[in-house]
Amino acid sequence: MSESTAIRLPSSLPYPVIISLINCRRGEQITKHKEIFSYKYWTYQDDPNSKEEPPKKVRVECIGTFESPIEGEVERINVKPNEEILHSNIDILQIKEACAHTVQYGGLCALCGKALDEEKDYSGYDYEERATIAMSHDSTELKISYDEAAKIESKTTDRLIEEQKLILVVDLDQTVIHATVDPTVGEWQSDPANPNYPAVKDVKTFCLEEDPVVPPGWTGPRLPPTRCWYYVKLRPGLQEFLRKMDEKYEMHIYTMATRNYALAIANIIDPDGKYFGDRILSRDESGSLTHKNLKRLFPVDQSMVAIIDDRGDVWQWERNLIKVVPYDFFVGIGDINSMYLPKKKGQLTGPIKKRKAIAKLEAAAESKIEEEEEKEKEKENDAKRGGGGQGGGDNDGNGASSDSSIEAASTPIDAKHDISANPVERILELGGGEGNTNLLLEQSRSRNQTIEQQQHDRPLAKLQHDLIQMHHIETKSVDSQSDDGDDSDDDDNLLLDDDNELLALDKILQDVHREYYHRYKSSKDKPNLTEVIPQMKSKCLTGITILFSGIIPRDINIENADIVIWCKQFGVQVVNEVFPEVTHVVCRDISEDSGPTFKARAANRLYGDRIKIVNPDWLFSCLSSWKKQDEKDYLVNTSDAKLWNVKESDVNVYAKKLEEIKAAREAMSENRGRSGSMETLDDYDLDEANQEIDEFLAGLSDDEDEEDQEGDQDQDQDQEEDQNGQKRSLEDADEDEDEELQGRQTANGHDSFIKEMYKKRKKLASDHNHDIYEDEDEKETDAQETPKAVQDDDVGGELNDLEQELLDGFNDLED
Repeated sequence: MSESTAIRLPSSLPYPVIISLINCRRGEQITKHKEIFSYKYWTYQDDPNSKEEPPKKVRVECIGTFESPIEGEVERINVKPNEEILHSNIDILQIKEACAHTVQYGGLCALCGKALDEEKDYSGYDYEERATIAMSHDSTELKISYDEAAKIESKTTDRLIEEQKLILVVDLDQTVIHATVDPTVGEWQSDPANPNYPAVKDVKTFCLEEDPVVPPGWTGPRLPPTRCWYYVKLRPGLQEFLRKMDEKYEMHIYTMATRNYALAIANIIDPDGKYFGDRILSRDESGSLTHKNLKRLFPVDQSMVAIIDDRGDVWQWERNLIKVVPYDFFVGIGDINSMYLPKKKGQLTGPIKKRKAIAKLEAAAESKIEEEEEKEKEKENDAKRGGGGQGGGDNDGNGASSDSSIEAASTPIDAKHDISANPVERILELGGGEGNTNLLLEQSRSRNQTIEQQQHDRPLAKLQHDLIQMHHIETKSVDSQSDDGDDSDDDDNLLLDDDNELLALDKILQDVHREYYHRYKSSKDKPNLTEVIPQMKSKCLTGITILFSGIIPRDINIENADIVIWCKQFGVQVVNEVFPEVTHVVCRDISEDSGPTFKARAANRLYGDRIKIVNPDWLFSCLSSWKKQDEKDYLVNTSDAKLWNVKESDVNVYAKKLEEIKAAREAMSENRGRSGSMETLDDYDLDEANQEIDEFLAGLSDDEDEEDQEGDQDQDQDQEEDQNGQKRSLEDADEDEDEELQGRQTANGHDSFIKEMYKKRKKLASDHNHDIYEDEDEKETDAQETPKAVQDDDVGGELNDLEQELLDGFNDLED
């Protein structure tokens, strides 16, 4: 099929150039390398007659010729003799080729069969640039041009609209299935007497032979492949879900797992190829080792595409993503392909296990992992310091027990996580992902190590053993205690098939389909799901303002936490203090081992029932169903007066500091309205202002609340004296702050909040040179709190360049 190709002069010419002679005419058949233009240009050269050193430069006129990089019929000449060409982005000629080579496979033109590699020569013209888009799911060798891709997608769009369908991109692991390699599952399947047999009897199995991971350039003997058995649990209701989706959507699989793994899973969930066919894209063909990109499948038009995935970060939170709660059937296993994905950093990703015993086991296992990671980090830090002292040792490794703002206070606002313990992320940080052979090697090696460790350690068997031991201990004490009425905790089975996410997801996708075609029929213009889905989400949970307390790990900036990004898509506001607009405090259920955080207690004391204190399951239920759920089944028990007791003086000081921040925020907003150069200050300054709250919270202690439970009266008295001294320091600081607040307005009325904030920070460092108590949220049950030294770089250090620049900006306003 003949097509017209535009020819341009190369960018390497010394522009401007002037066309001096045209050596072809319209309708002429020209061969490759035929001279079609002559041109002249000017340059400066050494004057051969000059006797100076160095010689003078003289302007010299030069002549050049341009050869046709392709063969064909001259269809149009766009320049004239003596015309000046200023740059290379001008089409000087149109040539009609017998074949435009817009579809290529492995260096060959798929249309005419020409070996395009052989066409490469001194001219530098590259035929491969004509076809850069990989449209095939299972191959990166087949490439087509952008125009060809647009034609294909246009035909696909017309066909889908005629069939009243949309496109659905489906993730595998923890979205529609959960997989493990723990051989314990196979043993339970073959034992009907095992308490886990009912849950695993329908688990699917398959075996893969995988090539061993060898370093680049390996020249040793070929190593034998390894055999690995996989155990796959289908998400409840999956077959019915796929059947319904097939009526409304054309479905594609997109996974970051290997192709062999993806094909094996597809054979399980779609053995006849009815739902997905050959529309399966794996990490082997995706073009990226770290993220997913819709342009790999739909390079031109993504307007009819919806995505379902349990991870938002791998999609960089695409606007047409419908995030689902991860399917977590195999307790403690997680995603066996997580080494191919960005690390979640311990974030809470799904509901807490309904059975308290299982939740407790998982929490203990996660805590153990965190402790081990902390030890590894300390070892590495010691090695970097040459065995020096412990720096910043205020992290107990359990971020889930403290308030999010306190957790964030120990790191800069935009601090990146310490990735030194993860080689995959270290390579990502240093070298990026795409085309990185070192990253590919590290990912494969890390995954193999994880697989081998899971096969060897048998985590499911260990958790099952711990569950039975827990029941034995509880049984021994049951005679002296009343029954709590939770029969499910007495079950001996570790695994329970109680997930119902696909029911809610089915309804959501049906609503999205209905809304799309309602808009299409109303306007006859093709809607765009990147607009439709966000608009539908944004209306669902408006009016809700959430404070996360003890949920977000301390080393994660709250604005970057997945759960916060997810919430904001639905119109939820997220704050980090108990401001009056808060409607819900989301925290973990209260137990004897883990009491409520200070912020949760302060919210309960300040606002009572007006603020709902709920566990995370309420929020996940809202996000899964796209609508606000009744809180009654998710309320955290606040009836235990001793656990929820909080000193009136502490609440008053906290409330006062919140009022100060609110006033400062309003004043700053007013200043920002008067200056067009302050658009980015608000978020930064509020984070800095919140450090003042954090420093106050860090000085709190709940030892007085526990005095009645202490057996040692002398120790109680010592602790009370320490706390009274600390309280006096806080009250003195309050008086100083009142005086400072009176002077915050300059002569011309501008707010100087940032400067005063730093004054307070430095004063706090000197006033509290002695030990300050840990935040009571981090160790509620300790009778003797661990002292924590104020870090110079947190409250008393010199201002960094950014902070000084911000202060200078306020000085300019005052001037």
